[in-house]
Amino acid sequence: MTKRFGLHNDDLIRSSCGVGFLTRKDGKQKHELLKKAHEALCSVPHRGGMSSEGVGDGAGICIDLSTNFFSKLSSKKLKRGNFGVGNFFLPNKKEYHSCASKLIEKALSKNGMQKIMSRFIPVNDKFLVNEAKKLQLSIKQWIFKTPENIGECKLEQIIHEALLEIERKAFTSKNFEGFYPLSLSTKTQVLKGRLNSNELVPYFLDLQDESHEISSMFFHTRFSTNTDPHPSMAQPFRMMAHNGELNTDNKNRLSENAIFRAKHKNLIRPKGQSDSCRFDQTLKNRVVEDKSDIVSTIVCMMPPAWENNKNLSKEVRAMFEYFSLYEEKNDGPAAVIFGDGEVIGACLDRLGLRPLRTIETNEYVSAMSEAGQIKFPEQSIIKRGRIEAGGILYYDHKKKKLFDTEQTYKLLSKKKDYVTLLKKHSIKASNLKLTKQPCEKKYQGDLNQSARYVAYYHNQESLKFLIDPILEHGSEKVSAMGYGNAINALSHSEGGMAKYFSHRFAQVTNPPLDPIRESDGMTLRVALGPKVNMKTRSTPQIIIDSPILSERELNLIKNQNLTPIKTFYFTYKPNYQNSNKNEKAIIDRINILSNKINEFVKKGGSIIVLSDRNVDSKNAAIPMILTVSAINQSLISAGLRFKASIVVESGQISSPHHVACALGFGGAAIYSICSEIRSDEKFLDKEQKALFNFRKACEKSLMKIMGKVGLCTV
Repeated sequence: MTKRFGLHNDDLIRSSCGVGFLTRKDGKQKHELLKKAHEALCSVPHRGGMSSEGVGDGAGICIDLSTNFFSKLSSKKLKRGNFGVGNFFLPNKKEYHSCASKLIEKALSKNGMQKIMSRFIPVNDKFLVNEAKKLQLSIKQWIFKTPENIGECKLEQIIHEALLEIERKAFTSKNFEGFYPLSLSTKTQVLKGRLNSNELVPYFLDLQDESHEISSMFFHTRFSTNTDPHPSMAQPFRMMAHNGELNTDNKNRLSENAIFRAKHKNLIRPKGQSDSCRFDQTLKNRVVEDKSDIVSTIVCMMPPAWENNKNLSKEVRAMFEYFSLYEEKNDGPAAVIFGDGEVIGACLDRLGLRPLRTIETNEYVSAMSEAGQIKFPEQSIIKRGRIEAGGILYYDHKKKKLFDTEQTYKLLSKKKDYVTLLKKHSIKASNLKLTKQPCEKKYQGDLNQSARYVAYYHNQESLKFLIDPILEHGSEKVSAMGYGNAINALSHSEGGMAKYFSHRFAQVTNPPLDPIRESDGMTLRVALGPKVNMKTRSTPQIIIDSPILSERELNLIKNQNLTPIKTFYFTYKPNYQNSNKNEKAIIDRINILSNKINEFVKKGGSIIVLSDRNVDSKNAAIPMILTVSAINQSLISAGLRFKASIVVESGQISSPHHVACALGFGGAAIYSICSEIRSDEKFLDKEQKALFNFRKACEKSLMKIMGKVGLCTV
């Protein structure tokens, strides 16, 4: 649910913060580790935000469950794995605390867990400023016994089901507003609040108890950029902590919604969910529901810039390319700390836009935002370093081994024969063969050249200032910053729906990414067809190096027989006399089109070509953005989105901005009929050069647009 107050929008939550992990290599639980955690947190107060009254934006810690501490607390001899702990923020309204407690206990009991005890976690708020005291939320803790004679994997599944059952009520009931599960696990627990980093350990009295011994921890201190620093969105979350911003967050949310719709499930999100919280939710779902290990999942969700890296082995490259056939990348500046109680580690985004410094000693392994956050004896230090762009470092407590980037990718690439899987599930567009001759591109309608431009919502400005310079020189026309034309809503000369939209800018990815200097980390590569995990039959995805298709590529894709494809025309019969009837005609046509496309995909269709090539005096083109968006949303609602890709063949595309709009609203690739018409008309003697220039200019501009919003991938 989106909540707005003034210009603040909960959907735009981003953070720029401090993160880190520390773990004992021998796995022994010691209280000393909590003291070192406090030392690390006290070293980075500047990485957390603080209000003028002295209230912190948020700080938190994820630690493994201390068997000694919880045995002492419950007066029972507890062993690792036979008990669990759940920490919860209760509803804002105290009269519903009892209902929330009953819901938690019912969910635990239903899934075979026996309550040992519950309590409010004791705190010391004497050193907090008065404003901070008012903003802290009490945390109620449940300690429970797990079912006997049950495997670890099955136990995780049961606890996850109990958590989902609690969330279904907690996140949807108005009475339960503020009700939020911090953690529910047999391995770890999360403690957090509206605190400054140096206040975290002194605030929670449990963390000062000498009997509270742990072997691993990771922490987070929050700088809440342009957002509401609510305690529930303080970090860490259940399996990770994140410094940066995920600029693909909207796309990732749509992706997750589409996946759950395809599984006939509903994805329940907490109110005001941040990009980091959404990442954690996806990570948890992949690990528990898809039964993937945490390292493979992290690498799959946030891969390095493998596309232009010539130094990768054949097997590793095939692994990343196979991952790209089904997982939507989480793109943007990101230093991610992750852990599940057995494995703990850190990884960095493909451009390395956040710092992560590492250190290994005789006893410890650590990665943190800054070097020197913990002072280790010099003689104990084995190695200092940093995690580089697209890199990863993790420690596996079961194997008692530290893995760096190269070792990790080599290990993961041996889990499956990715080279064979890639050959089976994909094919490059350049390797396609025509199974039938392409149709003549000659226009069959009754409109003259000028009328066709008007039918595609173009005017003299579109031609003179947008497409002509591109076709002639291969670059956009440079114009002044003081663009003085009226906004589209107030203009008599509309110029198409794309003019109603402008480019978004990233919140904390500043300055914008430079597509020239960062070209090795950026890519326009696209895969067309059903995602690997959504296929019902053997249908390969078609790999293209750019979403801007040439005429030859479009013909190859349209006339191959490996991946089912069909063209749908988004034109309608306009009513010039009655605007209401004309509006209804557009809506009816879009609904008919949506139903036809859904049926096509249900029957195995994999590529949808949306075309307005047949425009004439009786068939008007529906605005391209409206059509693409409607079809995209219709496929998501039907649970079919990842079973097909949308290719837009339109005369309404005359500039890189039109390309960005088509891709942004759901298209996977485009072909510009307008560039074809204009090059035929004005550049007949060098038509192929003009079309090459159009593609070149659009690719260059698309990379610039991606840089503004902090994206490296389409």
